[in-house]
Amino acid sequence: MASELPPPAPAALPVLGHAPAFVRDPLSVVRAGQRAHGTVFSLNLGPKRAAVVVGAEESRTALAAPERTLAVAPVYQWLRPMFGAVMQAADHADYLVQRAALLPVFRGRQVTDHTAAVTDDVQAWIAGLGATGRFDAYRDLERLTLDIAIRLVFGKDFRAREGVAFRRYFQDVAAGMEFVLPAWFPAPRLLRRNRARTRLFALLSPYVRQARSRPDPAAQGFLAHLAASADEAGTPFDEELVTGLALVLVYAAYETTAAQLAWALILLLQHPEHLTAVTAEVGTELADGEPTPGTLRRLTRLGRCLQETQRLRPVTTMLTRFVAEPYEVAGYTVPRGWNTLFCPPVTHRLADLYPDPDAYDPERFSPLRDPDGRAANGLLNLGAGAHACLGARLADIEMRLIIASLLRDRELRLDGPPPQPVRKPGIARPAGPCPVSYDSVRH
Repeated sequence: MASELPPPAPAALPVLGHAPAFVRDPLSVVRAGQRAHGTVFSLNLGPKRAAVVVGAEESRTALAAPERTLAVAPVYQWLRPMFGAVMQAADHADYLVQRAALLPVFRGRQVTDHTAAVTDDVQAWIAGLGATGRFDAYRDLERLTLDIAIRLVFGKDFRAREGVAFRRYFQDVAAGMEFVLPAWFPAPRLLRRNRARTRLFALLSPYVRQARSRPDPAAQGFLAHLAASADEAGTPFDEELVTGLALVLVYAAYETTAAQLAWALILLLQHPEHLTAVTAEVGTELADGEPTPGTLRRLTRLGRCLQETQRLRPVTTMLTRFVAEPYEVAGYTVPRGWNTLFCPPVTHRLADLYPDPDAYDPERFSPLRDPDGRAANGLLNLGAGAHACLGARLADIEMRLIIASLLRDRELRLDGPPPQPVRKPGIARPAGPCPVSYDSVRH
């Protein structure tokens, strides 16, 4: 094994290292390290050291490393104060059991049933827009995707009865995402998070018990499946675990989807030639009947636009792993106890993989230009290996359905200056407002 450590990025301060600059603008720090050293380098983040891997092949190889080498749980403990010891925050053996329990709801006939529910909500939302007006490409689509997530996870009747209280508590919990401060720290937003979590779990408790005693998947959504889940020994998941898993599904299903959906619509509206081509494709493929997973998959131009959106505006700024045992990357050794950071916004703009990397060019993912799928395989923001996004297919269907339905029924115009990403930790959503004007299409 190589013995040389990854070289440090430039401009480190005494003692604090790169930490102050990284907190202010992590992408600028990573780009400076890439310019100085290429695909692998290191950061001194105060008491913590981190290797940064930005090369596409190097990132894919490292992300595929086993949990005993690059571990997820130590860096996902921020989930515990929000939802408990669920998914990436759980011990790895428990994570694998939980992931296996979730897999069936994202496969086969289930996806068709989910598509019908999403279609119902999307059509109702568009009908409520009226013939002409304006909506916000992030805020209004965030509300729509949250409503869809609540319906899929808990059922339509639950949303009608408890939706107002659920949204209020849930959004206070989500706003309490915290990577640095301990869970007990008395910051106002963390205190609100803790109170909201208690109320949210209490709100859901009778519904979890009902799903255990009288399961009804058609009415209770994913919750019915989770309430019937058990570990490898056949021991049923306890109520707190079922509740936490249901909530983390809502969290994963709406926040990243809303941000990626908003960027996809914004970029399309900023590039009229692609908007025209996608609108024509929608008019042809969705001319008859309700959308299905099959008809939505035939929207290949729209699919490439979604891939280009993932490339140009990935909603995941940084993927983090804890180095549980030393490993080698690009000829360097990364020691045990460091973190490893992967940075989709930088990797996705490597010119050797994506020529003219700052240009919006969905056709770079077409079979003619990318016959081996190398460009698509370079996209990192959905994770990889054992931690690849479980709901990626359903999220893709949802985004295709919302954009296609809008383009089929409305003429859209982006108002105002081009939105930029927010610069704080978490999901890289557009910094609002993102107003979109619309008029009805004359069929």
